[in-house]
Parts: sequence; C-alpha cells; structure tokens
Amino acid sequence: MRSAISFIAFVMAFSTRVLAQTEAEQVASLRAAASNVDRIKLLQDNEFVFDFLHAAVGETTGAGGHTVAASSTTFPALIGNGMAMTIGFLGPCGYNTPHTHPRATEFNFAVNGTLQTGFLAENGARFVFNEVPPGSAAIFPKGAIHFEMNNGCEDMLFVAAFSDEDPGVDQIAQRFFGLPPSFIAASLGNIGVEEVAGLEAMIPDNIALGTDECLQRCGLNRGDQPTAQRQPRVSANALPSGFAAPSAAPAPMSTPVASASASAANGAPYSVPSSAGAYVRSTGYSTSQTSTSEHSVSGGISNGGVSITNSDGKPNALILSLIVVVGVLAAGYVALAVMYFYRRHQEKKSRMKGSKYFQTGSDFAPQGAIFEAEKAQPFEAYEGSSEARSTPYDPPSHS
Repeated sequence: MRSAISFIAFVMAFSTRVLAQTEAEQVASLRAAASNVDRIKLLQDNEFVFDFLHAAVGETTGAGGHTVAASSTTFPALIGNGMAMTIGFLGPCGYNTPHTHPRATEFNFAVNGTLQTGFLAENGARFVFNEVPPGSAAIFPKGAIHFEMNNGCEDMLFVAAFSDEDPGVDQIAQRFFGLPPSFIAASLGNIGVEEVAGLEAMIPDNIALGTDECLQRCGLNRGDQPTAQRQPRVSANALPSGFAAPSAAPAPMSTPVASASASAANGAPYSVPSSAGAYVRSTGYSTSQTSTSEHSVSGGISNGGVSITNSDGKPNALILSLIVVVGVLAAGYVALAVMYFYRRHQEKKSRMKGSKYFQTGSDFAPQGAIFEAEKAQPFEAYEGSSEARSTPYDPPSHS
C-alpha cells in the first residue's frame, strides 16, 4: 500500500514537472519567433482565449477575495502583444493591498461597486486619492505604489488593463519586511529586530480585509487571515533567532492551498450576487457577514452585530458615545413620564376638591338616601368635578 502511494506521488510530481517544462518551452518558442505569423502558428485556436472564471493559473487569494491575472507567463498568447489584464473579485471590504507594477501602467475599471483608490508616484509627489464609482476607471502610473479597496458591503468586480504583457507585481508590505530585519529596524527608528519580525509575521495575504470602518459598517469579523505570501529567507535576510521563517517562497501568481473551497469542489467555484452581478470565489477563511447574530472583532465584546472595541482592543469611541446618548434619552423619557402622571394626579385632585354629589345612577344612590345628611347645605356650594358629572340628585331646599 505504501509503495503504491509513493508511486502515485512520483507520477504526479513527474507529470507536473513535464507540464511546466512544456509550458516553459512554449513560452520560449513564442519569444524566439521571428514574426507574429510564426507565433500564431505555434498556438491552437483555444489558446487565444483566457477563462478568468475558471483559471488554472494566475490566481492570488486572501481572506478578502482574489485576483486572476492574464500575463505572458499565464497566457502565452499575449507574448508580442504588449498588454495584460487582471480581474479582481473583491468581497465586502476586500482590499488589494499596496503594490507596484514595475513594468506597466495600470488602467483599472470598476464594474459594479465603488473602489477607494490611492497612489504615490515617487518621492516628492503628492498622494492621489479617489472614490471610483461603477462605470469609471482610474489610472496608476508605471511603478507607482497604489491600492484598491471595495468600500461597499456587496461583492464587486474590477478589470485592470496593463501596458505590458509582463507587468510584474510587488506587494509593498511583504517585500519591505522581507529585507534584512536590522535594516528594517533602522528604517523605522530602530524599533528592534524582534518587533520587525513580529510585524512581518502578521502581514495578511492579498486580497486582505480592509479598514475597521468598512468592516464595522458591513457587520464583518476580521478573523484570522492567511500569511502565506511572506518573503522567503536566506542567510542575508534571516529573521532573528526564535522567529519562524516562511516554509516556502511566496506565490503571488498562484493559488494558495488554503483557498480551496467547498463550492469549488461542487463544481460551482463562484457565487453570483443577484443585485451586483459580480463573481467572487469563496475563500474559505473565517470572515463572515451577519445582521442579527452576535459577533466580536478580535476578542471585543459585541451585541447586535456591533463591536464595542476595535480590532486592536481599544474602546470604540463612536459606539460608546451612542450608548451614552441613548442612555440620556431614555432617562429623559422616564422623567417626562413621571412628570406627566404627577400633573395628571394633581389636576384630578384639584377637580375633586369640594365636590360631593355626582350622578352615578339610581343603583348607587336610590332616592338619594345616602346623601341625606349633606342635603342641608346650600346647592350652590357644591360644584361637580366635570361637566358630565355636575348635577346633584336633589337640590337642597331653601326653606
């Protein structure tokens, strides 16, 4: 049995290696082709079509969504055509973390949701920020540090076109913290290599979850996020003793193992929101969206879907302020109710003062016998408490 399993594993590894060699040879042949006519001869008809919805390569997945990239390495038909494309499938608050494309300008089109975008082109350049509504597109200059975030609570789609068939991508946080820890520590005011290593281990994979404001507005838990896209380590950029380095090189253009989902296994890898029309694959991570159940953000105490603490454990000033305001309003309503009933009681007592004779019916006072002792007083001395109850049974006689 063990030998059979070993044989199957060997066959799978060998097949993967042969396939990789075949793809590499195809790319090399396309690049070496003397003309575009020769390149077309090297490709089958179906190799001129890239399926973004069921791509076997080019996918990058995190807790907030995923992207699928068609470049010269994942879609060889692009070789010689000077362009590439990435489709972003962003869940609620999905965040394409800061990155650069060292060889291409990007033109990003928001399909069905609003993107918050920003970029820094170079030293001395001002920061550019935009809200990109559906049907609009934003441009990011070649090499600029930029980001995109779905600022809505529904799944959304973006389409990014590039001016080079091999645009490349550098995730800023992972690459910056992939430098030697001592140099990072010095760049950050000498915070210490242990602190650098601790921060590096927390950097979430792209696509990540976005800002606390968006998560709270959409009723989302941040939960645990994968950190598989960390920079691999060699002796020159090794982490300090006691800190674990990533076990494998990051795969920014491939699918992490953790991204497999039950929906994909059932042959339906994408969910299509009825209102938005976007396609977003289930990531399988712990992020959830609720409207009625209680949930917490990083250990915060919550009730009714709103956390009293932020993700860093600090009190949420907005929520606490709302609680105080609601408490003051409730106390005010109670005080008004007490005053209202007290005044009603006082008015009733005032009306009752001096009134003794009320028309309550013959069953209560047949022939007025009960009030014989009071009839000797003048009629004018008796006033009813209301217009409906002002008539005495028998007016006193003036003899």
